[in-house]
Formats: sequence, C-alpha cells, structure tokens
Amino acid sequence: YSLYFFYTYPWCFLFLFFSLVLLLVGDFLLVVLFYFIYYFFIIISTYYFIIICLWWWTCFPLCPYG
Repeated sequence: YSLYFFYTYPWCFLFLFFSLVLLLVGDFLLVVLFYFIYYFFIIISTYYFIIICLWWWTCFPLCPYG
C-alpha cells in the first residue's frame, strides 16, 4: 500500500522531502548567508570608507567625515 501510495502520489512525498530539506538546509544557509552579508557589508563599507577617505585626502586636503 505504501508503494502504491508512493507511485500514485509521488509529489506528496517529494514535497514533504524537499520541504524538510529546504527547512533544514535553508535555515542553515539563511543564517550563514545573513552573517556573511552582515560581515561582508561591514568590511566592505569600512574599507570603502577608508579608500574614499584616503582618495579624498590625496586629492583634497580635507576628509569628508573628519
């Protein structure tokens, strides 16, 4: 009966399996992606600010934000 149900309604098992996989893997990937974007944004914004500040200092005598 289980094989008949599996062959008759494979989308139900596939949906449950993929939803479980996406729930586990997607939650982990979402946390990793969130931390990666967070730290990447902090690092890029800090380096971008330093580069803009140095470029502004070399081209003009004043840094825009102190």
